[in-house]
This record gives sequence, C-alpha cells and structure tokens, in this order.
Amino acid sequence: MAGLQFRYHPSVADFAVPKRDYLAAHADGAYGYIATSAIVVDKFASPDPRLLLLQRAAGDSDPNLWEPAGGACEDDDASILCAVARELREEAGLEAAFIVGQLEKPHFYLVDNDTKKVCQFNFVVLLRTDDEAAVKLDPNEHQRFVWATKAEVEARRVESEGIDLAFTREEVCLSVLQAFDYCPLQSDTH
Repeated sequence: MAGLQFRYHPSVADFAVPKRDYLAAHADGAYGYIATSAIVVDKFASPDPRLLLLQRAAGDSDPNLWEPAGGACEDDDASILCAVARELREEAGLEAAFIVGQLEKPHFYLVDNDTKKVCQFNFVVLLRTDDEAAVKLDPNEHQRFVWATKAEVEARRVESEGIDLAFTREEVCLSVLQAFDYCPLQSDTH
C-alpha cells in the first residue's frame, strides 16, 4: 500500500523485513503465517492514557467482540511493520506515526479448520494526529470504536459510553493491558 510513512523504535528492527524473509530466518517456528495488531495509544489523553479498541461487525467472524486493529501480514507488504501500518489504515482510517515496541508474547492460533498455525505479533503504535474523530471504520470488519483506559479494560466496561468489552480472545485482552506499560515511552517519539 502506497504512502505508508512511519518511524519505529530500534527494538522492532527485526520486523522491518518482508514476511517471507522473517519466516525463512525463523524456520524452526511451528507457524507458517504471520498476523499483526496495532495497539494505538492516545498520547494526548490526560491524566490516564487510552487505547483504541474496535468492535467487530455483527456479520463478520467473532461478531460484536472487541480487539485492536490488525490482521494478516500479506505477501506484498514491504515488511511486517508495514503490515501493522496498513492494517491500521484499512481498519480504522488512521496513520501510524511511530511503532513504539512489540509486546513480549505473540499469540498463536489456528485458522482454516485448524489447518494453518498463525503467529500474531502485537505492536504499540502512536498516531500522526490527536483527532479521535479521525477514526473511520471499515463497516465490513468493524461497527464501533472506543478509547479505553486501563481501568476500563480491567473492568471490561467503558461506563461513559455504556459499552461492555468482550474481547475476541483472552490473550487479546492481556495484550491490550500489557500495552499500557509502553505509554511512558510516548514522549521519546518526536
């Protein structure tokens, strides 16, 4: 996808390669597919940082459940990090400015009737804009979004919006909670 311009922390430089190169270098891995998620930090939220969550469309897989933006790393993505930025643009209409870091543990799951093992890498991302209204969902994939604090994710409820947060998988919720630990790094990005 043309026009993806972002920076990234040196700690994620290993992901600045195409998927095929990463898989070849990690041939001992028990997976053959890569997915990514972009856990977006609202660096302008005060006093409590917030993260962007998307509710899956009622007619899609995992209907009405919550997750960060993300999806499959495609063969034509210039790098795994480009897949992160592309998925964020496609699913939320947002531009990644800085990929802060990778969360410690990737998720592993099976798709296509349990025939394909996927490794999902989760990244903390900062945006180019502070305009929450800039979120533009792809209605085929997501139907609603919310900016949630750590306390709201822990409670699984955003009271001010009347939203209960049921996540696609428990690992997704744990990754979202872990992403709050990266929030102090935001001041080092510009």
